[in-house]
Amino acid sequence: MRFLSTIMQFRLTLRPTQRQTLVPFNYAYRLSAFIYTVLAEADQQYAHFLHEQGYVYSTTRRFKLFTFSDLIMPNVRVDTRAGGMWVNSSHIEWIVSFYIDKAAQDFIMGLFQDQRCVIATPKHRTEFIIERVEAVPVEITSDTVRLRTLSPVVIAEKDERGMDQYLHPADEQFGPLLVSNLLAKFASVQTTLLAGDMTDYDPEPASLTYRLLPNPGRQAAQPKSRLVTIKEGAREETKVRGYYGFSFELNGPKELLEMAVLGGVGRYNAEGFGAVGVQ
Repeated sequence: MRFLSTIMQFRLTLRPTQRQTLVPFNYAYRLSAFIYTVLAEADQQYAHFLHEQGYVYSTTRRFKLFTFSDLIMPNVRVDTRAGGMWVNSSHIEWIVSFYIDKAAQDFIMGLFQDQRCVIATPKHRTEFIIERVEAVPVEITSDTVRLRTLSPVVIAEKDERGMDQYLHPADEQFGPLLVSNLLAKFASVQTTLLAGDMTDYDPEPASLTYRLLPNPGRQAAQPKSRLVTIKEGAREETKVRGYYGFSFELNGPKELLEMAVLGGVGRYNAEGFGAVGVQ
C-alpha cells in the first residue's frame, strides 16, 4: 500500500494589507502557529493530532511531517534597528508542504484561500491576504533526486556535555544524520498510520545516501548559516542554527525521497526548517 498517490507542494501568493510592511526576523514560528490555526478551524481533530501528538517514532521522538519555506520576498530592505525586513513588492510567495494523501491535499488547498495571515510579535504586527493557492505537482521519476533548500536545514549532534553542535552541510556527519532522521520519520508513519500494511518495507540506512552538490558559478557560493529564535519572548525560547543556500542529492527508495520533499529534512520542520524543492 502506498500512502501517497500524487505528491504536491502548495505555493501561496500573499498580498500585504499595508503599504509599509515590516516582516520581523524571527517570523517562522508565527507562520507555524498560523498553519495550526487554519487547520483547527476546519478540522480540530487533525490539528490536535499534529500539534499534540504527531507521528510517533519513540517515547522521545515524534514528527509533525509538514514544513514550509522562508517567505520569498523580492527586493526587501533589511532594517536591523527596526528588527525586520521591509517588503518592497506588491506580492510575496510562500511554499507549504504536508505529507498527506491526495484527498487531504485538495481539502487543505481550499483552507488557505483568502485567509488573513498575521505575523504578530510584541513589537510588530504584519498582515497578508492569501490571494492565491496553487498545488504544484512534484515529480520524482527515479531513485535519485536533486534538492535545493527553501529554508534553513538544522542537523546537530550532541557533544560531550550533551549540547547540540550544529553541523555544516559539508561535515562528514551531516549526511548520515540527515538520512537517519528521514528513516525515523518514515518508520513513524508506518507505526502510526499504516499498522501492518507496510511491515515488509524496511529500508536499511545504506539504501539512502546524501551528497552535497557544488554550487554553480565561477566563484561558488558557500552554504550560509542563520541563527533563528524559536518561541521568541516565551519561557521556552530557544535558538537554533540552520544552513541554507545549498543543493544536495539523495539516492534511495522513492518513498523516502517523497518524505524528504513533503515532510522536510533535518529537525524542526514544523517550525519552518528543512523545507526543500526539487531542482
